[in-house]
Amino acid sequence: MRTIDDILLEINEDKIQNNATTSNKFKKDVWDYFQGFNDKVAVEFGTHKGQTTKVMSYLFKTVYTINNNDNLPAKELNKDIDNITYINFNLYSGRPLPINDTIDVFLIDAGHMYEDVISDFHLATSSVCAEDCYIIFDDYGCNVHEHGVRKAVDDLVKAGAISIVKEVGHETGYDFGRNKILDLSEGLITKVIWH
Repeated sequence: MRTIDDILLEINEDKIQNNATTSNKFKKDVWDYFQGFNDKVAVEFGTHKGQTTKVMSYLFKTVYTINNNDNLPAKELNKDIDNITYINFNLYSGRPLPINDTIDVFLIDAGHMYEDVISDFHLATSSVCAEDCYIIFDDYGCNVHEHGVRKAVDDLVKAGAISIVKEVGHETGYDFGRNKILDLSEGLITKVIWH
């Protein structure tokens, strides 16, 4: 069985080198939390290079990853993995997700503006979701996303739409460079509260 360290060695890029990915610490924390979910379906909003997608492919039965382009670098990185489906789709088009499976976990890491994150949440929860549905948010605690990702997530918590399950990634004070410093934890695992 592959270990998370093996996979990270293969990816060979941390958030310090590429601010557009999740950190190795984030990936490890997600890896640790979602052990035993290998019969579940996950959807990733924002594929980028497919690095977090790669980690998710070892955790879940099926991973759908959504980006608004064909994403050749991600496909190249993960060319030997057969449980990833790449979907070229505009998350902000107003159309429903083109996925028929029941979804257990979402990773939201696409648009970082407030309206984008709220839209991503509504798109996710209007899909066919499991009763126990988790949403992972990246870039929650980063100072440059205070009025975007963080405010959106905080508002969803205040509205009783999600509950915080676990902080993931680096902690408060961590400096990614290029004026990107964590005021709070890098990311969050949350659970949808159905009303």
